[in-house]
Amino acid sequence: MKKIVLLLLKIVGGTAVGAVLLAGVGLLLLNTSFVQNSLLQEAVLMLKERLNTEVSIDEIRINLFGQDVSLLGVNVEDQQHRRLLHLEELGVEVDLWPLMRHEVKVVDAKVKGLEANLLKSDSDSVANFQFIVDAFKKKKPARDSLHVTDSVKPKNKLNIDVDRIWLERIKVKYNQQEAQLGSLLFRKGSNGRMIAEIRDLQSAWVQKTKKGPVDTKLSIGLVNILDMKDRRQLEINQLRYITDNRKPRKNANKPKRGFFDVGHFDLTAHLNVRLEHLAKDSVVAVITDMTAVDSVSGIDVRNLKTRVEANKQVAHLKQFSISLPNTTLNIDAATLQLPSKKQGRKLAYTTSLIKGRTLLKDISRTFAPVLKNFNEPLLLQLRMSGNDEGMQFRDVRINTQKKDLTIQASGFISGLKDKYKLQVHFDVHRMHAKVGSAERIISQFPVKKYMMKQVNNLGNIDYTGRFDVLWKREQFAGRLTTAVGKLDFNFALDENNKYVLGSVRTDSLHFGKAMDMPDIKKVAFKADFKFDISKPRTAIMRKKVGGKLPMGEVNAEVYEAKCGLLHVRNTVLTLKSNGAIAKGNVNVRGKRVDLLCSFSFTNTNEMKKTKIKPGIKFHGLSDEEKAKREAKKQQKAEEKAARKAAKAEAKAARKAAKEAEDAAKDAEKAARKAAKAEEQAARKAAKAQEKAARKAAKEAEKAARKAAKEAEKD
Repeated sequence: MKKIVLLLLKIVGGTAVGAVLLAGVGLLLLNTSFVQNSLLQEAVLMLKERLNTEVSIDEIRINLFGQDVSLLGVNVEDQQHRRLLHLEELGVEVDLWPLMRHEVKVVDAKVKGLEANLLKSDSDSVANFQFIVDAFKKKKPARDSLHVTDSVKPKNKLNIDVDRIWLERIKVKYNQQEAQLGSLLFRKGSNGRMIAEIRDLQSAWVQKTKKGPVDTKLSIGLVNILDMKDRRQLEINQLRYITDNRKPRKNANKPKRGFFDVGHFDLTAHLNVRLEHLAKDSVVAVITDMTAVDSVSGIDVRNLKTRVEANKQVAHLKQFSISLPNTTLNIDAATLQLPSKKQGRKLAYTTSLIKGRTLLKDISRTFAPVLKNFNEPLLLQLRMSGNDEGMQFRDVRINTQKKDLTIQASGFISGLKDKYKLQVHFDVHRMHAKVGSAERIISQFPVKKYMMKQVNNLGNIDYTGRFDVLWKREQFAGRLTTAVGKLDFNFALDENNKYVLGSVRTDSLHFGKAMDMPDIKKVAFKADFKFDISKPRTAIMRKKVGGKLPMGEVNAEVYEAKCGLLHVRNTVLTLKSNGAIAKGNVNVRGKRVDLLCSFSFTNTNEMKKTKIKPGIKFHGLSDEEKAKREAKKQQKAEEKAARKAAKAEAKAARKAAKEAEDAAKDAEKAARKAAKAEEQAARKAAKAQEKAARKAAKEAEKAARKAAKEAEKD
């Protein structure tokens, strides 16, 4: 028996040793290049049959002891024999022991030199990579096999854990769009938290807009992602965004127009973001630092900070601040409704009070070159709301640091999607400019300074009114209240025909004090004016006559004016200027005498030197004037007769009304008298009835006492 047991032990031991030796030999063989390449060829043949296209793999490396696999030189063609995929190296290192716990532990994964050429000509065509998706798509079981019994347990899902991913030289092309990645490194730190680094990310595509194609490029030099205990820190450096619509810039040959053009961007930005919460449908992030510069358009954001709390419908911005070279704006809170075509939701936004300080020259190159010398610091505040169609502005307050200029206003911008319908409208509720401030503000603009002395003569200026900016037209209207009087005005800047035109009116203006002509006192007038602002037209005229005056004309009707001892009414004034000399005529028409006056000047700063030539013209009444005079006399007689008849009619009407009123009073008096008599009779009857009732009660009481006495005697 003992011998049999020993024999069995030898057989089992020998078998076990043989199995171990065979397994060891098998492992050694699998680690040899010959066996690995043989397996590789079999795998390539299987892929070719499965995909029905050309597939090649140059080399496979399997290290069972190190538990890693690498594929080198992978090439796949699409079904039209175009190269679909090229891969220099794909490597994966896996820890096999966690598989026993249904876990996949990827120690290291790397992809190097990937090039993919994906094509899909239109929405109805099939993509050139679809056959791969179809080949490896998991087939759904038949409906009859979907019945699950109690004995069939669902498979446990594998948990995948990755320690390190390394991507290098990735290039993907999809139709005309192209994206490249220099490198991506993802790894877990010693504390288990994520660390990622992305370098040289580039993408290029063509935007299709209503105005044509726009070549667009986006590149990022470096992205760092650090997973910390309570947040993720995101740093983006060397972000560059470039657009080119293949057309000249909008301001080409237009020096008055800014460089801003969405079709020509070359924007460089840097960004630091703290992600406090990130989920499928919500995010909470804090932009701690952001800069953005476009050297061509003039965009220069020195710093931007805000906290963003967003979901799919709305985004809330808190503690928003933005700084330009000389401008700082702060917003405590803002709300954005995010657009969605599927849900029919449009972009809309509203802000709390915006406060800040600015120098307008910060936006001069971008939007308005005329502001390039505007160095006056302005303090501002406003509330803003709007959508993709327009904007509204409320509680607008603007003032200089000295507060010698203050503005209160509100307004809106509409038609943002169509420049021909664009309208900027503001109502100026109050503007107050202390003496000297108007000239200082005007001097900030690179324009010719006309009549600056006269502006100073106005003293403190208050203005209420409105202005509109339309397609090639600006309109201004309102009332100026100055130290020399009040002036109502309405004028427009016609950019299409290059004219400034409008009208002014006043009931009392000390014109002489304003124009530095002391002989002229207060005037009341209405005037229409039109001035030429076309540079080509004015250049031709100045070449002929020279001069520095504006070119145009003024036609005025003076209701009343005093000049020295002369007091005139109903005066007509005309003034025409060719740029070198301004000539005017005054005509005061009388019944028999016309007072005439012509004047001229060449410099608005020396109005005292104005040349004046008075004149007088006697004339009799013409037949036409006589007819007018007779007609006027007849009209007055008719008006007098009509007034007399109306007066008599009114008198008769008043008399009839008085008689009717007296009759009504008499009737009312009689009615009151009858009512009073009736009331007295009713009181008398009530009194008699009350007296009879008291007498009856007294007699009844007397009879009762008598009856009581008789009963007492009995």
